[in-house]
Amino acid sequence: MALLKEIAAFTREHADIIARYHLHTMDDLKRIEEECWRLHDEACSRGACGSAGELVELEYLIGRAKEMKAKRMEGERGPG
Repeated sequence: MALLKEIAAFTREHADIIARYHLHTMDDLKRIEEECWRLHDEACSRGACGSAGELVELEYLIGRAKEMKAKRMEGERGPG
């Protein structure tokens, strides 16, 4: 039950990561992604893979945020 609450709190905290991707460093995004994977792995190891569905969606959003961050960083460097 505690794990389910932790997953719910984590996904609520990072649900708007696409809107806030520019506020995070790439290291922040990687750290959030790693925590998401940890929670997902822990849920599956406890036989609760079905409850990790919202983490799968969040993993996708984190990946998109990382892509957007990379493009933004590339744009700030300019051609060269």
